[in-house]
Amino acid sequence: MVAPAAFFCIVALSAPLSSAAAPDRGKTVFDLSHNEIFSPVKDGPLDYSSFYGMIKNSGQDVAVTYEKPVKPTLEGVKTYVIAGPSRGFSPQEQDALKDFVKGGGNLLVLLHISSPVAELTGDFGIIVSNFVISEATDMIGNESQDFHVSRFTAHPVTAGLKKIAVFGTWGLRAEADASIVASTSGKAWADINRDRKFEPGEPVQQFGIIGAASFGKGKVVVVADDAPFANKFIGEADNRRLSENIIKWFTR
Repeated sequence: MVAPAAFFCIVALSAPLSSAAAPDRGKTVFDLSHNEIFSPVKDGPLDYSSFYGMIKNSGQDVAVTYEKPVKPTLEGVKTYVIAGPSRGFSPQEQDALKDFVKGGGNLLVLLHISSPVAELTGDFGIIVSNFVISEATDMIGNESQDFHVSRFTAHPVTAGLKKIAVFGTWGLRAEADASIVASTSGKAWADINRDRKFEPGEPVQQFGIIGAASFGKGKVVVVADDAPFANKFIGEADNRRLSENIIKWFTR
């Protein structure tokens, strides 16, 4: 394996105040047009139905789409979620998503496989690795690729977090105006051969786990592991708080 490249109420007068219309928080759409491995509307352990429900309970319209993310599909959408795709995005789709964010849309990318989203996230200054990260500290169940992340940079996405739990994560690096807001310890390593054991020559360093960017009028969050949003793991550590923070930042 090779290292990643360069790393808005009208109220009747007789109506009680409580009947005022709720603020329009916009519509959130989950992409299902790129062979996503897990589903936001199924209840399997690795599906995202709990996260989907959280967005709905926040007051947003939420839906899934099987149409490609091009301009007509993105009209009326406030937040577009790409979670665990197994097929990449065409240049036309990438351009449409860039214009969507630049015009004020939000984009959330959750990685299960890094390669299908590598070019897309790179457009926003968030570079994803092509290797899984192992950690030497705060492991879960003595598994080097399952561990807690507790190093955070002050940001609305990380507000109030003490630690999040990841279960097989890629690494991130930020360029331009993007930033890394959660990262591993400096003892983590790139598990190049995926044997979960450190081998001489495998890079040991701090790796990004969550990247965030303001791009034009919009916002982007990339999380290097989709597991914190899966039904099985959303209750682990502060994973649910992470989900809440992202929802709040996007609807602010």
